[in-house]
Amino acid sequence: MGKDPSGSTPSFSSCRGYHTAVSNELIESLLAEEDRCAQESHRARWEMLRAAERRQEAMFGLQAEGLSIRDIAKRLGCSPKVVQDSIEKAKRRRPPMERREQRVSWELHRAIADRLRQDPAPILEVARRNIDRMKDRRRDEYARGWVEEWERLVEGDVSALIDRMLGTDERAIDLRQMTPFAGALSQAARLVAIHKAVARAT
Repeated sequence: MGKDPSGSTPSFSSCRGYHTAVSNELIESLLAEEDRCAQESHRARWEMLRAAERRQEAMFGLQAEGLSIRDIAKRLGCSPKVVQDSIEKAKRRRPPMERREQRVSWELHRAIADRLRQDPAPILEVARRNIDRMKDRRRDEYARGWVEEWERLVEGDVSALIDRMLGTDERAIDLRQMTPFAGALSQAARLVAIHKAVARAT
């Protein structure tokens, strides 16, 4: 056993204490590394799921624009079954709605929700400007309540905003009728959403 700088031989208990401290430090380091890896793995799985959903939505959009299953498969270089299954999965994610105007409103807000997930800042800025204009207009009590709720949602958590704007209860349906997201979608994106609202009913 080696000696310390003073020339004395370290005791067994001091060596054991040193190794215990090193071992604990190493364990904490490994636990932290495992936690980082677990978080990265979770993010990777979530991104893969979102990528799969976006692909399914793109295929559904192509069908809504009038392309056949076979034509989509040919253009994308995959089998018709893959296209058919993807479109069916996209349709199953949509809540049942009998009225066309409700389906259109929901599809428009679903498209806005996608943009909020990707880059929320510009979409939220559009909403804030619209809310300011909406607050300046004279409205009845119910309408003022909708504007105030939108303002709270827009200034809060984006996930909570998305959940509410895609809700299926009567209040969520009413909220979508007074949306603060006018101008958040391009004309092309609006048309795709409207065509999806029609295609999902077929």
